[in-house]
Amino acid sequence: YCSSDPSPLSSQFDPSVILPSSSVDTSGLKQGEMEAIDKLINDDAQKAYDDMKKMYAEGSSKDPELLWRLGKACHAIASDYDRKNPKKKELILEGRGYAQAGASLDEKKFIVLKWAAILTGSATDYVGTKEKIEQGNVFKSYLDKALAMDSKEYSLLHMRGRYAYSVANLSWLERKAAAAFFATPPEATIDEALRDFLGANDVKNDWIENIVYIARCYIAKKDSKNAAIFLKEAITLDATDDSEKELIEEAKGLLKKHGG
Repeated sequence: YCSSDPSPLSSQFDPSVILPSSSVDTSGLKQGEMEAIDKLINDDAQKAYDDMKKMYAEGSSKDPELLWRLGKACHAIASDYDRKNPKKKELILEGRGYAQAGASLDEKKFIVLKWAAILTGSATDYVGTKEKIEQGNVFKSYLDKALAMDSKEYSLLHMRGRYAYSVANLSWLERKAAAAFFATPPEATIDEALRDFLGANDVKNDWIENIVYIARCYIAKKDSKNAAIFLKEAITLDATDDSEKELIEEAKGLLKKHGG
């Protein structure tokens, strides 16, 4: 997937720098280059990253097509690292910088917004409370814009559902902190989360994680009947990795507790 020791990231893009729309590189990547890079990201994300960093340094730093792909490559390489590894954080934050810069240059292209959302959401695991709230709002904005273009994109529906679910479940202390930082802190409801999770399930009905989130929403609404329906559904599916195995075990435990 990538080498065990990714190349140094000392020359990485500054995530705080978002380029103005007037700076768009109109030359852009050629179709053949885009196809080759897309294949390389899947086959060898580290090589794709290295090649794109050269293009970036040689004058393509304002090309949205390059920037979202750089973000995607960073995300792909980061997936090889454990969450506690500082390289993972470094790559995710770098990728967020590229992806957000791409979105600032072109907010009319779905794929640009999609990867800006993915990297922004991933980065919230590595920032403090104030930035997490601030970036959460940015994350939601990208999701809303992308889903306005393609309302059936199940992965983005799931992400927006996760956002609403996490906001709806903020503790009293977290809400007080949000109110201290922002005049209008984020608001969302379990019903909003459930609507997006169900929308994702309409498109992809064998996604264990999404199904468990649907059940969690029904449990939060004290609707044990519907919660049990989805918990039973999750248990019938085959896990493809350790994370899904844990979710199935959670579903079994919740089913015992909520009327299975």
